[in-house]
Amino acid sequence: MDITNHLNDCDVRQDQILSIRESDHCAEHGVHGDALIHCVKLLRGIPFLLNKFDYAASHSYLVPKQCQLARYKPDGSSIYVRHLDRCNLSMNDMGVVEFLRASDHRGRVVTAILYLNKSDWDSGGELRVFNHREEGEERDEKGIDIIPTGGKLILFDSSKVEHQVLASHGNDPRYALTCWVNGILT
Repeated sequence: MDITNHLNDCDVRQDQILSIRESDHCAEHGVHGDALIHCVKLLRGIPFLLNKFDYAASHSYLVPKQCQLARYKPDGSSIYVRHLDRCNLSMNDMGVVEFLRASDHRGRVVTAILYLNKSDWDSGGELRVFNHREEGEERDEKGIDIIPTGGKLILFDSSKVEHQVLASHGNDPRYALTCWVNGILT
């Protein structure tokens, strides 16, 4: 995985990321391989299923052309701190510059994560999800841990579900392919 120019704010996350598009794979270059491109296509099809099963929390979906492949080293310290995938703050709360920087995050309504690890994964790196709280309710500090076993697909509301990635250990890096579906909240 070529991670040149894909480093993150090390206070927030220590993974390595790569943006992947369906068009990255062609007969001439074959950059990512058939299996990974197939996974990108599957994730990009999530809005079809949201509509088919009448998901009521959002509508009018747009899917970005790329998904994000994240790699966490099994060093016992590579994490991603607790956060929401959608920016719900106003320009007054953030300031003009930060508001403009967060433009890609304001339209997110559903997060889809597909784990690309071994099916018997036991090397940490759990996704900890926290219960949504309404205004005035106590913040969930415990959360629920989800083991990132290969083939597992996680879907959640980008505007409500706070989550974090715990440290991995062992011999193998932890891989997650993420697609953020944009739309309008209901």
